[in-house]
Amino acid sequence: MNGTQFSPEITDDFVNLHEQLLVPSIYAQWAHRVAAAAEIDLGHSVLDVACATGSLSKAAQLECGLSGKVIGLDASEKMLAVAKRTSRGITWQLGKPQSLPFEDNEFDRVMCQFSMMFMPNRVAAIKEMLRVCKPDGMVVIAVWAHLDHSKAYRTLIKLVRKYVGRRAALSLSAPWSLGVPGVMDRILLSTNINEYICHERLGVSRFPSLEAFVKTHLKLADEYDDLDKETYKSLLNAADVDLRPYLVKGGQFVAQLDANIYTINGI
Repeated sequence: MNGTQFSPEITDDFVNLHEQLLVPSIYAQWAHRVAAAAEIDLGHSVLDVACATGSLSKAAQLECGLSGKVIGLDASEKMLAVAKRTSRGITWQLGKPQSLPFEDNEFDRVMCQFSMMFMPNRVAAIKEMLRVCKPDGMVVIAVWAHLDHSKAYRTLIKLVRKYVGRRAALSLSAPWSLGVPGVMDRILLSTNINEYICHERLGVSRFPSLEAFVKTHLKLADEYDDLDKETYKSLLNAADVDLRPYLVKGGQFVAQLDANIYTINGI
């Protein structure tokens, strides 16, 4: 999984899935934790790189207040359209992480939450984040921890490999590619960063049901629409056995999902 690279196609359906299910199930809780790790003060200028629909940007706005400035940047107009509809007082900017449209030393905090693993040139993106951050500022990058920390997801990937195929399993495992020990260290060292801190954080994902968990991740891997009914039924039946321990009262599905938050000071 070290070299796994997969970037989902940003369709209207994908954006709706992200905003309506992934944000409340996963990203909203982490946005406040990543913003807290950034130690944002009132009046700070903050850049959220690859912001998607803006959950981290909104959390940062609560920290920097009306005297601060938050800009959310994303390469998808569809993601930004949703971000604009669900926020006030944040500037939304279309752009690519590898060529940020900002001046040197412009921001007090530059952050990226769970998007780095999908970028084609991670070193270039981090170098750009460092460039636009003030010398006394902080760059913060959140990635998922090793897949061994998320046993429900590991089980799902094994089931997908068995019933759907190796390609689907590889696509599904891509978000954890930067959690492999040493991978982020090599990337950060390639940007000439000598000092950084990795904050290991425990977390969970919460889905309305076991089927919602399975179906959502098949869609994220771009496999659900082409899956025949019998294969999907077989996969669900196996998941109902192997993933049943993660069901809680009321039928909600709760799985451990840990993260590593990297902070870079003294740029």
